[in-house]
Amino acid sequence: MSEKLDGARRGAKAGDARQVVVLLHGYGSDRNDLLGLADTLMPHMPDTVFVAPNAPEKSPANPLGFQWMPVPWLDGSSPQDAAASMVSSVALLHAYLDQVLVDEGLSADRMILFGFSQGTMMALHVAPRRAAPVAG
Repeated sequence: MSEKLDGARRGAKAGDARQVVVLLHGYGSDRNDLLGLADTLMPHMPDTVFVAPNAPEKSPANPLGFQWMPVPWLDGSSPQDAAASMVSSVALLHAYLDQVLVDEGLSADRMILFGFSQGTMMALHVAPRRAAPVAG
């Protein structure tokens, strides 16, 4: 497991960022899978930065992909391992989000978490537990 999330960034088309969208990929995928959405969204959101981290664990389902936590019925892991992994991934994601806000000079109310599959689970778990509410 990674000790820090490795992310990629697409800068705001208009130059200065007024908001940030964090794209969280699904099980067995990677940051590039969702970061491509920035190309489609940028014309409609020109003052938005898009960032996407890789989940912290390599995925046994796809050796080139990552996972936020194991899935016992898919990979044979134990429910206890999955729970422990999720706790760790949540902490790493909170730290990543904090750093994104600092790096972009934005407040939490200018951040949207967007996820697919396991990334959606992470977004729905993390967003309401942030110290300061995110925009969405």
